[in-house]
Formats: sequence, C-alpha cells, structure tokens
Amino acid sequence: MMRTKPRGLRVKTMLVSVFTALTLVGCSSIPTSSPVGHIEDDSGDAGANNARIPDGPEPGDSPSDIVRGFLRAGAGAGNNFSVARSFLTEGEAQKWSPQESVSVLPNGTDLDSLNVGTTSDQKTMSISPPVVGLVDSSGVYNSTESGTRSTMEFSLRQENGEWRISSAPDGLLISQTDFQTIFLNYSLQFFTSDYSYLVPDSRWFLRSSSTPTVLMNELLSGPAPYLSGAVITSIPDGAKLSDSDSNVVTIENGVANVALGPQNPAPSDREKGLIRQQIATTLQVIPSISAIDLSIGGQTVPASLQPKTDTSVQVDGPPVVLADDHLSRVSGTTVAKVENSPDLKKAKASDPAVSLDDSLYVYLADDGKQLMRLKSDAVDATPILKGEKLVRPSIDRFNTTWTGEAENEGELKAVGRDGKSSTVAADFLNGRQLIDIEVSRDGTRIALLSRHKGEPSRVDVVGIPRDKAGNPAGHVSETPIEVGANFHEIKDVSWAGSTSLVALAAEEGESAQPFRIGVTGPAEQLGEVSDGSRIAGGVDGRSILVTGADGALYSYNSNAWQKLVDVEAKDPSYPG
Repeated sequence: MMRTKPRGLRVKTMLVSVFTALTLVGCSSIPTSSPVGHIEDDSGDAGANNARIPDGPEPGDSPSDIVRGFLRAGAGAGNNFSVARSFLTEGEAQKWSPQESVSVLPNGTDLDSLNVGTTSDQKTMSISPPVVGLVDSSGVYNSTESGTRSTMEFSLRQENGEWRISSAPDGLLISQTDFQTIFLNYSLQFFTSDYSYLVPDSRWFLRSSSTPTVLMNELLSGPAPYLSGAVITSIPDGAKLSDSDSNVVTIENGVANVALGPQNPAPSDREKGLIRQQIATTLQVIPSISAIDLSIGGQTVPASLQPKTDTSVQVDGPPVVLADDHLSRVSGTTVAKVENSPDLKKAKASDPAVSLDDSLYVYLADDGKQLMRLKSDAVDATPILKGEKLVRPSIDRFNTTWTGEAENEGELKAVGRDGKSSTVAADFLNGRQLIDIEVSRDGTRIALLSRHKGEPSRVDVVGIPRDKAGNPAGHVSETPIEVGANFHEIKDVSWAGSTSLVALAAEEGESAQPFRIGVTGPAEQLGEVSDGSRIAGGVDGRSILVTGADGALYSYNSNAWQKLVDVEAKDPSYPG
C-alpha cells in the first residue's frame, strides 16, 4: 500500500487521500487543533446535522486568511460546498471539484499554527499540513505513515477588490472529527468463491441523498484492488444503471428503485437472485431504505428469487490458550484444559489455534521448528510442517492451516486438512521478517504483520484467491492494503469482526496499547492494558483477550478491561 501512496490504487471520483496535484512528503509531526466546522445535509440522516455552518470570507481578508478560511470551509458540504466556493474566484468556483479527493488531518490540528508560504506579491501561497488518513477515489481508506504531510499550492488574485483563490487543488482537507461527521462507512457486498458468504468491502462516502447511487456505481465497478481474485460478484461486467431512470437510484416510501440496463446473455433466475441479494444487502444499510425494487432490462426481479446467504461466519467455540503446559479453553472467567491435550512442557510449545468447528488444534513446537496438529478425536499430536522458525498459525474455514517462515522469502505455507502442504506466493514479503499471520474467518483475506530492519512494523491485508473448492491459488493478490500505518510499532494483531482488526500498537514514544483498526478506516484505542504481549479478537468485534508478559489474562467487556484472577495463560486465539 502506501509508503507515500498505496500500491495498485485506482483513481476515480471520491477519496480521503492526498489532493490531486499535491505531493506527500515525510517529516516530523507538529502540535495541532482545528475548529469543528458544520454542515447542512440533504441525506435525511439526523447524525449529519450536528455540526456548525463554516464561516465565509470577510471583507478585507488577507490572502492567508482566504486560504485558511477555504480549507476550514471544507467541513461544510451543504449546497454543494457553497461556503468553500465563496473563497474562490467565480471561474474557479465553477471548476473546483471538492469530492475529487480529501486529506484527513490529525485531531486537534490548528490551521492557524501551520506556516503559509507566500510570494512577495501574495499571488502564490503554499501550505503543508500533516495527514493521517487517505481514502482513494473509490472510498477506500488508507492510513498514512507517521510524519506524512501534503504540499498544497494556491494562486490568488483580487476580484471586486477582495482576494480570492484563482487556482486551488481539487478536494477537501478536514479533521478526523469532521471526516467522521461528513463521511459514513458503508460496505459493498461481494461473494466468497463458493457463494457461501457475503464479504464486506468497506468504503467511506459523503453523507448525501446521492449515496445510494454512489454505492450502486461502486458495486457495479467491482471490489477494491486488495480483494482482487479473493471475492466474486454476480453482476456481469459492464452492467450499468439504466438510462430510463437517469442513472440514479431513487427512494420512494423506503423502497430503493434500482434499474439495471439489459444484459446479454440474459441472466438465469439463480443469477438474478444473486444480483438482487448483493444489491439489497449493500443498500439496506442506509437507514432510509427498507426494501429494494430491482429491474434488469425493464423486467422486475422478484424478492422470491433472492437466496439467503450468511453475511458472517458463526463462531461458537471459546478461545484457546496455553495454560499449565496444556492446550486450554477460556470460558468466562475460567480456563479449562482441553481433554486430549498432550503435556507440552518439554515441547517448547507456543501459539495455539483452533478451527472454527473445534475439530482441529494446531500449535508450534520446538521453538517454531515444527507445526503440530491435534485432532479433537485423537490421542496424539502429529507434526504437519517443519521449518526454520515458523510464525503463529491460523486456521481458515476450510480447515487449512496457514503459517510462514519468520525470515521470509515472499512465501506462505498452507497445510490442508489432508496434511498436504502448498506454497502460496506473497512477493511483497520477500526480505521482510514475518511476525504473525491471521486469516479472516470467511477465508477471503489474510492479515500479515511484518517488519523490515530499521522500519516500523506494518500490517498488510490482502485477498486470498481460491478455486470453487476453497483451495488457495498459487499467490495472494499483488495489491495489499496497509493497515494502521501511522503507528510506530505493532506488536500483535487479530481479526475482530469482518471489517476490523484489533492490535497491540504504539505511537512514537508510547507503550503498546489495544486498538481497534478498520481494515479501511481509522484506529480507536480500547482503553489501556499494562505490558500487553498478545491480543485476540472474537467474531463480533467486542470479545477481546489480551495476555501480559507475566501471564496475566485480560478480557474486554462493556468497554472496560477485566483481569481474570488466579489465571495464567499465554498466546490467546479465538477459533479461526
């Protein structure tokens, strides 16, 4: 993804990213704080009306005042950003495209504290604000490396005796607070390769009455690059909203009317049902939509054709840990030994994992030189893979176990339930030290924690291409997305739901603490745990465990951490 910009990004029409024509550069961050602007909104979303309308230009404003006022006014989306346009010359106001790009400032950034460079005649100005988040033109959020700044240049001239901006970079510059007020997180829905589950493709779009149309157009365009080959769509290539409805999704009495043009060849009833399900599941997250009315080539697709596909993988079993030299399961505030667990005291064991159906346990032995597997109905554990120094394993829903060498040459190892191992290429890992592997519970994505000498550790999330039987292809997608790039250190990571991870992460100069991080979204700290060493997240995103270096076990419930008394354990992992 992005060391200054993400790998494989497509450019289209809406993003939280660096402005087009801006240059991102690395430098030290500065103390910051910015007024929260306020918007008018026509989306019908009550939450969008909690801000204030930004101020327009005042008579006699200096060029510096005009530039800063223009940037602040980006928080006001009402009437097509009319307040921000009032800082521009008449011609530039017609050309400026606010949704072409958006850069996200750190919370508390004070624009008045940023230096504005000027020419002697004050006709050219530049400013270099810090940036913590970028969203690409399709709404995919990318975090930026610590110290990233954007360089923005403006031209000004006097119009009717007042300074106005005659040339401005397209896009917006807004604080994290304003971003989460003006933009909302939506998930486009795609299918796993076997059509068993719907997979969310998390995006960020402006609060607007046109959001249903934006979602539909992005859904028709296909998944984000990092999911390439890992998910499939039932919607044929080239499908578009029908011209008969002005290419928009209309809403009447809670019903979204979606008209697709004719398709050749005409889809079967099964294909129509899958198309309807993808569209309905994507659109019905919008509060004003309770149902959809879909037509293809003028023919209505009835709701009766729509199948029922799970949107998430159910996990019933408790997490597994190592406790008292045995595989154990955590239940509430107690830890109980797995009935057929061998004594692992002499095995130098670590990093257990359990399958989603509780039929398999795996763990590392001999300081990571062996991957062991224990079937729930077996007496003895058996080695299924040998290596120099293997990393923490993860089991996907097909009961394939994933691991890899710590000193990595761009390869992952996948061992099937039948014991056969295969090599899966991940070229971007070549020469890096792999720390952890975590497969999403739907089996479509893998989170890889790694580091390179002298650089902060990073998490790459990338799609896993599979055949219809669920077997992994020879390589993962070539366009991973980097998650949590603004952290100085990430010690451990785990999936916590279908669109987010939990991590033990630290900003520069701080100790590692638990955070929830959107796969494409900002990070949120989850309280504090002293000396955390490992973290594990449940499928609902709320059940989280952290173990300390001293063996203490902490559980996250009701937004607070609770230490499980009289329990010592290490290396927690929820099923999958």
